[in-house]
Amino acid sequence: MKVGLGIGLLVCVLVPAALLLFGVVDDAQTAALILFLGGVWTVVFGAALGSRKDRLYNVGFGIVVAVFSTFIFLPLQYTAGLVVVSLVAVILASIVAKPKTAQKAVPQKLD
Repeated sequence: MKVGLGIGLLVCVLVPAALLLFGVVDDAQTAALILFLGGVWTVVFGAALGSRKDRLYNVGFGIVVAVFSTFIFLPLQYTAGLVVVSLVAVILASIVAKPKTAQKAVPQKLD
């Protein structure tokens, strides 16, 4: 049986929801926990279980989502700054990791 991204994300939502219903966490902690677990699962899925062509996208997106969860213990401006920094890092990583393709020779017409 192959584990999919969607099944893992469903678990990442249901576990914090159960903790909320049992009174272990409050509303803000539940939201932060959903974001953190979803981000970590996306990173793990992208690095180990997902397709190779989507690896960088999944890992980068997972990091950005996990960074969103820092709103629970950091001021919102710091969380926003960390999100922007992680987005820039993902963009730079995608530029650096982009496979180099050889330039094709343009056929020239001889008259």
